[in-house]
Amino acid sequence: RQSGATLKSFGSAAGGFPGGIQGIERRVWYEIDLLIRNLRRLQESVPVPSQMLGLIPQEVEGGWPEGFQMADVADAMDGAMVGTSSKAPFVRVTDDYDAGRRAQRLSYVTCSLLGLDQGMPGQAILEAWSTEHRLSMLLKLLNDINSKLGEGNDS
Repeated sequence: RQSGATLKSFGSAAGGFPGGIQGIERRVWYEIDLLIRNLRRLQESVPVPSQMLGLIPQEVEGGWPEGFQMADVADAMDGAMVGTSSKAPFVRVTDDYDAGRRAQRLSYVTCSLLGLDQGMPGQAILEAWSTEHRLSMLLKLLNDINSKLGEGNDS
């Protein structure tokens, strides 16, 4: 895997995402990773659903930014059995999986991760007119949360 991309190459929360929806998706992944790292500073264990980890692209043009950890976690889970009541093999999307569908699934699972799948303001995000718009709203929310937790990105 390539690494060492700069966060700036992933665009900014204010817009200007290189690579269209994939650029926004990469930035959302980075903010989720940062959120988990921020939360782990406050409490040792922060579970990340395997369904979410399975959506992380295996290859990203230019690599992930310095410090991005979720792809390594997903790589380490390859072949692992996951689940609470019943176990099943960890499944990760392949490089030929439709990128638009992957971004759409990420937008919905991120809403669930943040507890936005129950009531307002989450309903407005869930009803966004496009995946790109939904991811943009989630990106702003994640950026705001990370800023409040003390390690936000000013890009």
